[in-house]
Amino acid sequence: MAGPRPPLEERLRRLLGERGLHRLLEGLEAAEATGDPAWLYHALAELAEDWYGGETRYPPPPGEYYKDMGGGVRLPPPPRYSGVDALEAIRRRRSRRSYRGPLGLEEVSAVLYYTVGVTGRAWWGGPRRAYPSAGALQPVEAYLVAFDVEGLEAGVYHYNPGRHELEPVGGPVGRRLLSRLALDQDHVGAAPAVVALTAVLSRTASKYGYRAYRYAHLDAGHAGENLYLAAEALGLATVAVGAFYDRGLCRLLRVDCMGEVPMLLYPIGRRARGR
Repeated sequence: MAGPRPPLEERLRRLLGERGLHRLLEGLEAAEATGDPAWLYHALAELAEDWYGGETRYPPPPGEYYKDMGGGVRLPPPPRYSGVDALEAIRRRRSRRSYRGPLGLEEVSAVLYYTVGVTGRAWWGGPRRAYPSAGALQPVEAYLVAFDVEGLEAGVYHYNPGRHELEPVGGPVGRRLLSRLALDQDHVGAAPAVVALTAVLSRTASKYGYRAYRYAHLDAGHAGENLYLAAEALGLATVAVGAFYDRGLCRLLRVDCMGEVPMLLYPIGRRARGR
């Protein structure tokens, strides 16, 4: 039978070291003053001349930049041009919550490629991606929940950027279920498809320790803006959704909510007329 656990302060000192514990206690004071426990993490993730954060126990990723589940539905090649200037796409970008379907497989191909696709190879042999990433560690994964996509069975898919394929993850999902997971936001389930972005934290944490959680969110934001601009260039509608029940969404995507965590949802479809 296991003995009693050591006092909490002793356990934290073992985990964080003396300097880390001091920073955590500073964060605790700010958390108590504001009622915001996020200050605990913020204090540990700050950089200073005498502090670069602690090391996590994640092993270095073994040359893994994206999940490969063995292949699936081959996507058509993404278009090289849309006829919309990049500056114009930025100027016209809006959050749009009205959609009409169905969505074409060519449009799905373009959106996923220009969000997180492999656009070339770097000098060290790793993939260059459509989104910038801290340390080129590329933690972001993309999934597609398809409701009404021409040439694609309804269901949940993982996007494999190396193969430019959709890999089946699960069967059809009820629109009402997805809306409910997004805190009853009806427009999430009304779209022909929803792109979900997740982050595999160990890829970034293997190099950046406590700072990695910040960087992974930044990476997901970069990828999400790519999706916005690709949608704008293609005449599609989308909106970033950050409110969802994490564990329910993890079950839907078949991820563990620890090593891989959901970041954003993007319902996407053709624009409703006049929008």
